[in-house]
Amino acid sequence: MSTRLPLHEFKITNSDWPVGPPSPDTPITNPLSLLHCRYPLGAYLSNPNFALIYSRKNPYDVYTEPLYAMLTAGSSAPLERPKKKDAQTFWMKTYSENVGLLEKLEEGGVLKRTGQEHKQGFVTLVAVETVLVDGQWAEVCHNTGCGKREQLEMAETRMKRCARCRDVWYCGKECQEAGWGEHKKRCKVLKGAAEKRAAVGEDAS
Repeated sequence: MSTRLPLHEFKITNSDWPVGPPSPDTPITNPLSLLHCRYPLGAYLSNPNFALIYSRKNPYDVYTEPLYAMLTAGSSAPLERPKKKDAQTFWMKTYSENVGLLEKLEEGGVLKRTGQEHKQGFVTLVAVETVLVDGQWAEVCHNTGCGKREQLEMAETRMKRCARCRDVWYCGKECQEAGWGEHKKRCKVLKGAAEKRAAVGEDAS
């Protein structure tokens, strides 16, 4: 049984933030520690759903949501397959609140451009490939009633993946059981196995 790679923590700075540890007066400070995170539904889309989240819980942040920024832009435009094993490619939103973010992620060795671009309305989407690979980014529990995210403080109790498709993650047995009905309907591996069983049954009759 292979061991998962450790979560890859990286840090970014912003000229608008103070330097030093967080406090009630300054909850967001430099440098900001983040994780690359793949959100649910990414396993079922050709354009995986990636975001940035805080690497640890911040007791001084008035926002309990650990999300820092959404990276994936909604698009069904075809993407080139990643060149690196266990990496993924996606269309990144580099405009609006994400201006300058791709450059920071490139410097941090998190993403790299593939050279693909796609004009969509008034904006141009940029295709990126993850430099990080499966295991180095955080996962989110696929039980829609949970939504728990992997963060550094849970490094010893990371989520477990579906043994069949190996691309859906749960934080525990209860969430796996709760999310099983939805997963069974969407999982290509499970659906394919069911179709094969049905075909064998038809042939036998």
